[in-house]
Amino acid sequence: MDHPSVRTVVRRGAAAGIVCAALALLGACAPPIGQRPALRDQEIDDVVRLPQEIAPYSVAVGAQLAIGEECSAMLLEEFRKRYFAPWTHVAPQYDSAETKELMRKTALGTWHGENRRIMAPKLMQDLLDNCALESFPSRNETAIAAAPAHLRGLPTRLPLFTTPDDYPFDMLQYPNVKLNEPLRVLHASKDGIWLFVENAYSAGWLEARDVALADRNFIDSWMERQQLVIVRDYATVTDSRWVTGHRAKIGTILPLVAAGDGWWEVAVASAGEGRKAVSSLARLPREAAAGCPLAFNRENVALIGNQLLGQPYGWGEMYGLRDCSAMLRDFFLPFGIWLPRTAADQIASVSQHLELHGLSSAEKEETIRREGRPFLTLLYKPGHIMLYVGTDPAGRPLVFHNAWTVRVKDAAGERVHFIGKAVITTLEPGKELGLAEGVTLLEQGTALATITDRCGK
Repeated sequence: MDHPSVRTVVRRGAAAGIVCAALALLGACAPPIGQRPALRDQEIDDVVRLPQEIAPYSVAVGAQLAIGEECSAMLLEEFRKRYFAPWTHVAPQYDSAETKELMRKTALGTWHGENRRIMAPKLMQDLLDNCALESFPSRNETAIAAAPAHLRGLPTRLPLFTTPDDYPFDMLQYPNVKLNEPLRVLHASKDGIWLFVENAYSAGWLEARDVALADRNFIDSWMERQQLVIVRDYATVTDSRWVTGHRAKIGTILPLVAAGDGWWEVAVASAGEGRKAVSSLARLPREAAAGCPLAFNRENVALIGNQLLGQPYGWGEMYGLRDCSAMLRDFFLPFGIWLPRTAADQIASVSQHLELHGLSSAEKEETIRREGRPFLTLLYKPGHIMLYVGTDPAGRPLVFHNAWTVRVKDAAGERVHFIGKAVITTLEPGKELGLAEGVTLLEQGTALATITDRCGK
């Protein structure tokens, strides 16, 4: 996940003077409308200049989007193996000793809360006690997500911030779990309100009410069905009894039960007696879902990408939004292409990734143009992941990414300018604002990886 520490510029009219500029913040000494400083949320030039829609880029690359049948089959096999791993692996996927130590270290750290004050040591100790680490892990049961929910680093909804002003970077905010995702329950909190679970790409605490225990019969029947995938973001999924409704994000997978004229009937997991998983039926409009995998072509790339483009940034999928790695993971999910959850894991998921260390900016651009495959090549800098989409008329590489800020500098010092959404930019977004030295995506970029290289060169 992306966790930048960056700053922006506030431009003030020189004639106004320092005192007047300060008073203007209080509504006094304000210059005439036409002379007022630009707002902090002004768009960077890249966002204004470059088309902020996917179709022009997917059409331009044409046949380069095609993935061969053999490679498509390999990628889909990998996807299914990883997606269903919590049901098919008999042991935890992550090291239990490391997991315990991380929880203990986190609970004993110094953090700031939602009120910007240091979290009370007693509260942190109570959280640690509720983890019941002396018996961790105490369970090993297959389960399923009965609702979209967030994994947490400790069994609490309270945020932990490194500094008083570190919003939105809550260090307990782990990835979102989609409706119907396979899970494995490893532990319960002392109060029984939280369960520690693994899904296919992470582990953490979920509220027990969002988890249903899945036995072998349930799992076998679930996996045998043809799978649909949500392709309209935040599609409404309501069971046939009109008891439970959810908003399902792109990439949510639902077993197909029946198909009709303009609709799909799908299975939705819920918790029955004893929190045992049961299947309910739901109907969706045809346009809300498609057979999984979706064909990787220019029309479908634009269909999925355009819904993600422009969405607000959401650290750790806070508020049901997406950060950089969550956006790329959800972009590829409908196509049956697996990506892990964090930026570092995503670039490492292609073992043949190309290191860019030691190259000049010009050499990096040339390497990206030569080696990059639009909509299939990932570009990485520590803490941030991007998708290469082609070049602009000047031959500069362009990327699709969900970005928080860029750091800029003027005579007053370094500040941040907020992008705060999914955009298409060059690798020097905000250059016109006067970027701080060494902070461009191009300068900081360290690796390039093309997903189809998993299939072999």
